[in-house]
Amino acid sequence: MLNNFPSGLNYYYFLGAVFTFLTQFIIRQTINDEKILAQLEENKKNPKVQKKSSFQARLEEMMRQQQAAQQNKKQ
Repeated sequence: MLNNFPSGLNYYYFLGAVFTFLTQFIIRQTINDEKILAQLEENKKNPKVQKKSSFQARLEEMMRQQQAAQQNKKQ
């Protein structure tokens, strides 16, 4: 399939595929899927109020100010 490419590129693709396979294999062996799924289900049942970042708070405040300005402009 890759016969028209230089041998170094074929070797690079091969090594990339091998390292990707090994990485995925190691991750799948070390991670417990059932435990993660149980934690996700628990988080769905007990949603916590997330703290807003300062950027998000400033953005919401600016949005409120613009809405108030538009309402005052219409009156």
